Amino acid sequence: MASRKESAASGSNPMDSPVKQIQIDGLVVLKIIKHYQEEGQGSEVVQGVLLGLVVEDRLEITNCFPFPQHTEDDVDFDE
Repeated sequence: MASRKESAASGSNPMDSPVKQIQIDGLVVLKIIKHYQEEGQGSEVVQGVLLGLVVEDRLEITNCFPFPQHTEDDVDFDE
């Protein structure tokens, strides 16, 4: 408990430091482009999740997962 209080008092909480750089793996960029080409079809919005972590003042995005889009007339939606 004492170490938590000391770190809180010194301001060394990782959430306090602002992110100054963003680093994205090349595979993540390719997966985003592929998802847009398969699901976007024009100006539609595609969605997904970016995964990563903060290292010092850098946000490292290491993976991503797409959210598939389903329309109401999609017969196989329940399967």
